[in-house]
Amino acid sequence: MGFGDSRLVKVAVLGSRTSDQPVILPTAHDDALRLKKRFGSDAFWCGSLLGGCGGILTVRICHGKVSHFAHRPGEVCMRRRTDEDSADHLYLHREVGRWLDKCGLDHRLELRGQTDEDWTSLDVFLPSPGVRLRFYCSYAEGTLPQSAVEFALSGTYDDVLLGEHTPVPRELFARRGHVLRLRMVSDRREDLWHRRIQVGTELPARRTEWRNLDECWITARGVMTPVAAKSAPKGSVVERYRQPTPVHAAKHQGVVTEGAPRRRGPAGPITPWQEAVFVLRDYLRHCAAHGETTTWGDLAGITRLDLRAFGDTRCQVLLGAVDAATPLSEPPLFLLVRRGNGRPLPYLGELAKQLGRSIPPGHARHKWCEEQTRRLFALHKAARTSGGDVRLDSVRRSLKRIGTLLARAQDQLDFADKPERRALDKAMRHARSWQDQWQGAGRRGVAHRTWWAGREGNEITGAVALEQAIQRSGAVLEAVQRRLIEAACHGDTITVADLFGPQGCAAQSPPPAGLVRTLIRAEGAVTDEVPVLSALITTDGGDPPPEARDILAGLGFVRPVSDEVLKIVWRHEQQRSWAAHATPPTEMPPRRIPRSSRGSR
Repeated sequence: MGFGDSRLVKVAVLGSRTSDQPVILPTAHDDALRLKKRFGSDAFWCGSLLGGCGGILTVRICHGKVSHFAHRPGEVCMRRRTDEDSADHLYLHREVGRWLDKCGLDHRLELRGQTDEDWTSLDVFLPSPGVRLRFYCSYAEGTLPQSAVEFALSGTYDDVLLGEHTPVPRELFARRGHVLRLRMVSDRREDLWHRRIQVGTELPARRTEWRNLDECWITARGVMTPVAAKSAPKGSVVERYRQPTPVHAAKHQGVVTEGAPRRRGPAGPITPWQEAVFVLRDYLRHCAAHGETTTWGDLAGITRLDLRAFGDTRCQVLLGAVDAATPLSEPPLFLLVRRGNGRPLPYLGELAKQLGRSIPPGHARHKWCEEQTRRLFALHKAARTSGGDVRLDSVRRSLKRIGTLLARAQDQLDFADKPERRALDKAMRHARSWQDQWQGAGRRGVAHRTWWAGREGNEITGAVALEQAIQRSGAVLEAVQRRLIEAACHGDTITVADLFGPQGCAAQSPPPAGLVRTLIRAEGAVTDEVPVLSALITTDGGDPPPEARDILAGLGFVRPVSDEVLKIVWRHEQQRSWAAHATPPTEMPPRRIPRSSRGSR
């Protein structure tokens, strides 16, 4: 018979298992009752975006106790976080989107996770003014402080908002003169509890000052707060960025007079073409900072578009969109795109004319291109940060770990069940592919490798994904260890069928490593102070199992010759196991079996 969920689940989603609309159940009786009447009894789900099982939740309204959501009897849910802040990533997504709509900016939002269930950050892409932002979820700061700080130092994004308590080094203040932080606080609106965003500004040797997100704004360089604007150095960009009327809005609005209120709906989705323009602009600036040119072949890999199939006209339109925001006083970024022989593009004149630029004709054009390219390098060299080197070092460390992790994963395959073996195999393929991509990026120059390292820093690296798969693949061994310890605590013995079989706690059958190797691995290090828990496994008649001699030999003990000696040793190790795990523990009798002359395990 199944039992109801005893956990106090405080957050659900509305409408369906895949919904991104969170709802917090008030703890007070009357407030919880009003919420249930407002949405109905079947409106609340343990959503997949919360790491839940996708089942319908019931509302338990209590007198004198905390009201909460609960699963229906018989349902099994592995959701790890059920507190009020467990949906902060969904509230973060909704609040940032609402704020950017209010700012009148087209945007693309993307939640990123450390694992499939742990959402750790929200990435924000603003095609105009060409800004990238990252908001770290406050509940993730305990697991990601170092990697989050390294990412902020890398300069990959224009602004990174860290958690409230994430420790930061002094170098982080050198970039902008301040550090931005994020926290989520509870707020009640329209009789519903929500979570809203507060942005903190931390200045050197000063306490963090907090403002609501609606008090902040977007500049051409990133996020600006009232506190940061007051303390900004002279010449810093603090003005609010005003996006030109979007194309999809202009079709419906016609001419908008200066000062007239601009009403617009939510920003439309960013198309692959717009995303390519944004990425190309960012990458060409990155190449200029490293003093390198590029080719259409490299750009095809960066944008994931088949640029080689584009005709000259379409390539010209794409580069024109990239340089549309480049001031006429600066050299255009399209000068960095070269043919395979290093020569400028053949349609350079038409492209310059499209952008309102004048370039000399004939042989003087090549000399002009080289001069302007050198100007471009000098202009963007100051924008190059040491963060690229930090990210490269981080990727190099991950690559060094991959060899060791692949060996561990290969060994772990023998001790995993079928789902775990599939996950391990997938992670191993990803890690090997990651190695190949690194080698390919290195052949294209420092700029391309640094860019690749920065981009991979936004994702789960091959080493991290493989390590996570290895950590998750020990369920069989953990089940074996747990059952043996449970038997020792109760002064009992078990059979192999209690571990592996139709009623087994570990699996239907032993993993590919076999029963002996699995038990030896589950034992761990067996010293003189540690009993052999495998001695608790007996036959139905209470005798040592047929594998007993192989288990003892595998653990580094001599192999008993006679059955009488084996029974005495096996019974003695059972007594040692019961003594070690008794409540309270009692003194273990001395071990009767010597170590093998080959040495201990």
